[in-house]
Amino acid sequence: MPPKPKPVIKETVKEPIIVKPEAPFKLLTHDNIPFFIDKDNKESLLKAAKKNALYLESIKDNERFYMFGARKVNAKLLIASANKFLAILKDSKNETDFNLRIKENFDIYQMAGSDNEGTVTFSSYYEPIIEAGLTKTKKYKYPIYAKPPDLIYANLEDFNPKFKGEKISGRIENGNLIPYYTRNEIDFQNLFEGKNLEIAWFINRIDIMDLHIQGSGKLALPDGKTIKAKFAATNSLPFKGWITHLLDIGVLKREDLNYQKAKQYILEHPEIEKETLSVNKRYTFFELEEIGDPLEGPQGTFGYPIVGMRSIATDASILPLGALAYISLNMPKIDAENKFIGLQSDSRFVFCQDTGGAIKGPGRVDFFAGTGHKAHVFANKLWEKGTLHIFVLKKEKESNKL
Repeated sequence: MPPKPKPVIKETVKEPIIVKPEAPFKLLTHDNIPFFIDKDNKESLLKAAKKNALYLESIKDNERFYMFGARKVNAKLLIASANKFLAILKDSKNETDFNLRIKENFDIYQMAGSDNEGTVTFSSYYEPIIEAGLTKTKKYKYPIYAKPPDLIYANLEDFNPKFKGEKISGRIENGNLIPYYTRNEIDFQNLFEGKNLEIAWFINRIDIMDLHIQGSGKLALPDGKTIKAKFAATNSLPFKGWITHLLDIGVLKREDLNYQKAKQYILEHPEIEKETLSVNKRYTFFELEEIGDPLEGPQGTFGYPIVGMRSIATDASILPLGALAYISLNMPKIDAENKFIGLQSDSRFVFCQDTGGAIKGPGRVDFFAGTGHKAHVFANKLWEKGTLHIFVLKKEKESNKL
């Protein structure tokens, strides 16, 4: 009898995970590429780049790709792109030489924006410095809380891949996952009383709301020491701005709609504090930590401190964390007395290092302004349309770097 044929063993090929954007990027032709001018100092850019490299080098999953037009972009390519960019930045003789070398080495994409024509709306956030105490006193009487033990997170992508990057949180009641407690229930119905979750105390609830909205901040303590209140969790309920509520109920006019006037009004009219603050159901929980480098900002989604005027929050289902970008728009101009004096044209290189609950789609970017009062004024004045470009090392240059 002839020998039996050997069975054919099919090799299993692991398919790459491809993250598809909600809207395509537009690959620019040579003639459509703008002239790139960075209007800030290199020191802050290099600092952001250093943190960015730490993040990208820590990524082990290089089979996860984002689609930039027809290009598949993974962490290795992002590292190579950033390294080449920094080398060009260091060695270029002038802006013209820099731009020629950028065009020679990079594919340049423009984010489609909200209108598919490249229009991106920019907002801004900052890290506050707020007076607080670690024990309750007559002065410091309103608490922030640690993450409650009954708060549960669910990663929706684990249940259905169409919910890429989406998470919810809640609590278990009668065997069911239900929404977590609201701001009204926590702050005004005192549901946490006696649970020993308080970690710091504040002079008023408006300062706490500011900390909640920004997601983290520095606390100036009575002994002169400063510590950090770091984001720990959120109840994931819908966000609504409390300041616009004062406009909605007719107690402030649109021309008076700013943080300082809104805060002053609430402090002078405590009878509407509960109603006003409760419109924002989203609640943030914190943990305290010592401050290392006082110049560093809060920790971004990418796991390292973000850098003022160099880090942006974007939709991570469209743009990968760690991507190098260039933004161009009108930005607030703040004088030496921390007063807003108008808008001015600005452009700069930044890194995608953070995300935000309201930053969704190809038409939204949140710009990190830095720490303190000047950054606060800047952030509250930025709501402008602009453009965003992304840099990916050209295919023919890629083989030399990867």
